Amino acid sequence: MRRKNTVMKHYVLHPLARLCREPAFVICTLILAVGAGTLRVGAQKLQWHFRKLPLPLQRPLDALDVRQIVPYRVVGREKIDNPEIAASLGTDEYIWWHLEDPEVPEDHPARFATLFVSYYTGNPDKVPHVPDWCYVGSGGIVEHKQQYSIQVPQDNPDGRLISIPIRMLTIKLPGTMLAKSNRIVSYFFSVNGDYACTRTEVRIKQNNWRHRYAYFSKVEVTFERGHEMSAAETLRALEKLCRRVIPVLKTQHWPDWAKATRGS
Repeated sequence: MRRKNTVMKHYVLHPLARLCREPAFVICTLILAVGAGTLRVGAQKLQWHFRKLPLPLQRPLDALDVRQIVPYRVVGREKIDNPEIAASLGTDEYIWWHLEDPEVPEDHPARFATLFVSYYTGNPDKVPHVPDWCYVGSGGIVEHKQQYSIQVPQDNPDGRLISIPIRMLTIKLPGTMLAKSNRIVSYFFSVNGDYACTRTEVRIKQNNWRHRYAYFSKVEVTFERGHEMSAAETLRALEKLCRRVIPVLKTQHWPDWAKATRGS
């Protein structure tokens, strides 16, 4: 029995032993070992961060003060009751508000809008939910997709304007062929102190090796009667809304990215 085990051990170890005698194998192994050690030391020296830490909100999203987004008023608030849908959303931090702009005539399609904001942190590999796929998954058809930009104050309604990329979709809802049932949805992301409007951009910005933290927040605005407006009119209505909402989110709710990066 002992002789048999010795023979089996010889045959099992023989291929590895033979590889260890090959100069190319030994050289490659040494290069990999040195490279792994160098990468670790280099990452420490250069302050690279491969594992991201979560960054909490300054205040919960649903604590947003509606008095700070006038003239808009909240005419409805919704919560996701279906446990499966809530689980698929992947976060408890969100607001789903129906807004009214009393400065717009009652019969104008820009008078009513739906605002949906959600927040995620600490997982740079998470694939963000986007209407392009969510509506398609429920039977809708994306008829048109276009990227634009809007000008929004950085810190307050009267502050310096910055450009935010947005994606605008025209979606035909399932079960109807009428153009009046089309829905106009616009969205973008706040991600690690910057803005993006595609999932790829969000993941690239979150995976920056120099960032210790990772977060993103999706802002989605829907005009139920958006099919009655041109793209230019929709952009103006979206920009007006974002000029009131984004400065509040940035200064009072989203993480203070400058402070977080100084601390790291």
